[in-house]
Amino acid sequence: MSYCSSLYGSVLWDLSNPRVEDVCVAWRKGLTTETRIEHIPHYTHSYLLAPLCATLPLRDELSWRFINFSHSCLSSDSDSVRFVARHGVYFRRMLSPKAIGRNAQYCCLRYSASLASFTSINKSRVWHCTQAAVSGDV
Repeated sequence: MSYCSSLYGSVLWDLSNPRVEDVCVAWRKGLTTETRIEHIPHYTHSYLLAPLCATLPLRDELSWRFINFSHSCLSSDSDSVRFVARHGVYFRRMLSPKAIGRNAQYCCLRYSASLASFTSINKSRVWHCTQAAVSGDV
């Protein structure tokens, strides 16, 4: 797939911010344009585009990037990085700097996990929840 998306710094976005949906809409429009080459009808529902192209929907890709980043921070060799990440995720939550706690809660809700099991969210769980949502099994 030749679709290109540069999302540098997106791990620090507040995923619950309504403006993220604006980026997702633009991404789906770009993907729709790209998929017309593959002869997918223009009236295909937007939530089917990503699975048809074997990619995660952008909101889930952004969530996965955040999860991966936060897992790295929570298991960092640096005591300072580990402390700040753990404090943001588990204690400050909605008031944490750079939205790390708010995003962790958002991802736990999105992927049916408790905050205590946040570190157990992996890419296969994200894929499973995304596919269940598309098939209506949620």
